[in-house]
Amino acid sequence: MMELTEKSEKYAAGKANAAIDKAIAQAYADGYRDGYIDREKEIPVDLRDNKTEYVDLGLPSGTLWAKDYERANGKSHYFPFGQAKNYSIPTIEQWDELRNQCEWVNNDNGFTCIGINGNAIFFDFTGYIKVSQQITDPGTAKFWIYSDGNECKAACLSCGSQVAKSTNPFFSGFKLPIRLIRNNNL
Repeated sequence: MMELTEKSEKYAAGKANAAIDKAIAQAYADGYRDGYIDREKEIPVDLRDNKTEYVDLGLPSGTLWAKDYERANGKSHYFPFGQAKNYSIPTIEQWDELRNQCEWVNNDNGFTCIGINGNAIFFDFTGYIKVSQQITDPGTAKFWIYSDGNECKAACLSCGSQVAKSTNPFFSGFKLPIRLIRNNNL
C-alpha cells in the first residue's frame, strides 16, 4: 500500500505545479491584454511608485507641482536633459505660470513659492553638475524644463533683493534636478 501512496503524492505534486504554472501564465496574459487595451483607448494609468507628492497651488491651468525634487538616497537626483525629458517635467509655459502667478520668498537655503490659494512648495539650492560630479553654482535653484526645439532650457532661481526667476539655455550634458508636474484633471 505504501507504493500507491507514494505514486499518488508524485502524481499530485506534478499536477499542482502544472496548475499553478498555468494560472500564473493566464494572469500574465490577461494583465498584458488589459494594459494593451487601456493604451489603445488612451486611458491614463500612473505607473510611478506614488512617492511623489503633488501640491495644488491654485494655478489657472490646474497644474500640480511636485512638493520636492525627485530624490535618490535622500538627495536631489540630477539628470542630463536626455533622461530628464522622459519624465513629466514642466514646460516653459507651466514654469512661466508658476513664476508669474505665485509669490516668492528668499530663505537661508532656498526659495518658497506661495501659490494663489496659499499652499506652498520649497525650492532648495541645487546648482548643477558638470563632468566633475561636483555641484556648481550652489547658491541657486535650477531644474530642467521642457521646450520644443533644439535648445535645452533650465528654470533658474537666484537670490537678490527679490527672487530672480529666469529661463536660461543650458547645455544638455550638464546634470540638473527635476521637479515633476501633473495636471489636476488626471
